[in-house]
This record gives sequence, C-alpha cells and structure tokens, in this order.
Amino acid sequence: AQKLNHKPYTVVGDGKQTRDFTFVTDVADAFILAAESDLNGEFLNVGSGNTYSVNRLVELLEGDVEYIPKRPGEPNCTFADVSKIERLLGWKAKVPFEKGVQKMIEKIENWKTAPVWNSNSIQDATASWFKFLGDEEKIEK
Repeated sequence: AQKLNHKPYTVVGDGKQTRDFTFVTDVADAFILAAESDLNGEFLNVGSGNTYSVNRLVELLEGDVEYIPKRPGEPNCTFADVSKIERLLGWKAKVPFEKGVQKMIEKIENWKTAPVWNSNSIQDATASWFKFLGDEEKIEK
C-alpha cells in the first residue's frame, strides 16, 4: 500500500533483521500437497528455507524508508526449517525471492485497499497483540 500511495516504507528496527519470505503460490502448493497426502498429525514448516533482510526487500521495492524503533520481542532472524516437508512430501519452494517480489509488484493494484502502516498504527497493532497475548507489560506507553 505504501508504494501505491507514494509513502515511505515503514521498517521496524534497522532493517537488518532477516525473514524467510515465501511466495504465496509456494505456500498454497505446500498446503494442497499436505492436504492430499496420507500424513496425519504431522507439523510441517513451510518456507523458502532462506533468509533475506528487510532492507533487501525495500531495495527491490524501490522507495523511501522510514525506520521506527524495534518492537518488544521483535526477532532478528526468522526462517523455516523445511527439511521435514521436503523429506515427507518432496515439497520445496519454487519461486525465488527476487522473482516473488517482481510478481508482487506486477500485481501491486491488488494491494490498493491494504493499510498504510506508520509508527502510530504499528504501535497500536503491537499493543493490541500484546493485550491479546495477556502480556500488557511489554506495551510501551
């Protein structure tokens, strides 16, 4: 939504944190494969198994950035260990990170009703999340 509204991207923290970005068609393929399998009661991670910095994502999206303070409990790195889903179902993500971002930009109009995040809306969402978790001490006033 920021790109469509010509607003800066809001990055929580310094943007060096890494995430396992996975394109939606890969996630859908994994869900379908798991649903059609004979597996029962298995926990399977779905992801690319790779990490990319938030700054790299913003670089690919092209635009200005507004950095805001890191939220309480914000991890520096998250990624999925996909070895189990690869072993049990033979599934592996197919869409490379850069290609997924390119595909997202091609369909950017689909995001026109998405919220434009800023430091206040992110702080409000974070407060709501910690309230939901029953951990209101972590909410910055």
